[in-house]
Amino acid sequence: MKNCTAFFFFFLSVFLLIIPFSVGGKIYKWVDEKGVVHYSDHAPESIDTIKGAIEERDLLETSPESGEAASPSKLSAPTPIARAVNCTFTIKGAKKVGTGFLISPNGYAVTCKHVVEEPSSYSALLNDKTEYSLTVLSVSPRQDLAVVQVPVPQKGSHLSLRDASTLSPGERLFAIGASAGLQATVTDGVFTGIRRMPETEEEVIQFSAPVNPGNSGGPLVDEKGQVVGVVSMRFDSLKGVPINGVGFAVPSSRLLEEYGHLIEK
Repeated sequence: MKNCTAFFFFFLSVFLLIIPFSVGGKIYKWVDEKGVVHYSDHAPESIDTIKGAIEERDLLETSPESGEAASPSKLSAPTPIARAVNCTFTIKGAKKVGTGFLISPNGYAVTCKHVVEEPSSYSALLNDKTEYSLTVLSVSPRQDLAVVQVPVPQKGSHLSLRDASTLSPGERLFAIGASAGLQATVTDGVFTGIRRMPETEEEVIQFSAPVNPGNSGGPLVDEKGQVVGVVSMRFDSLKGVPINGVGFAVPSSRLLEEYGHLIEK
């Protein structure tokens, strides 16, 4: 992630809990004084840095047969966002940390080119805490995209794509990644629009979910857990004035153009 400032080092000292991957129980949501949204299975220990109220929600899903909330013991799958989290992993290199996400049951995954373009050995830290050596298969010559492979021992879950052109302004989106080095951090915001970057003339998604160094390569997903883009960069400041909530992602259509033959439909 570009233009890292001292602002981000604040988060290294803030006590954050990683979003839980099991269903059932409760999940708490709150916004800190910097506007970052946090999710956890425990309420925050201190309210000094919290802006607004703490939301408490039951992790229940709706039963398709009855239309009623199913008990946690009967749930056979996590929520869409929890499932997306489980398909996301941290990429660890010699000098940087980034994020990737699975696009096939065979371990093919996507990240940003700038995360893995330096000569180095990389590893993938999955959310079950297992770690594998990562193989860089391809880096795009045109987009900030790369395909890597995780040698998973058996076929597993992967994320599906949604065409970003179907998004509407204000639609809720979630960024998932190793934000400030904290694995599986989830932040939410909204879709702003499709922008054309003046330097490259490439189209990118603008969204408001807070992102930090380490988010690069992570999925930007909708409320159904479908990938609409790959988190690539953010604006920190303009002419010395700090800017928050302006992130950018490579649209899913570009991912299909480059690597559609590897994506499990």
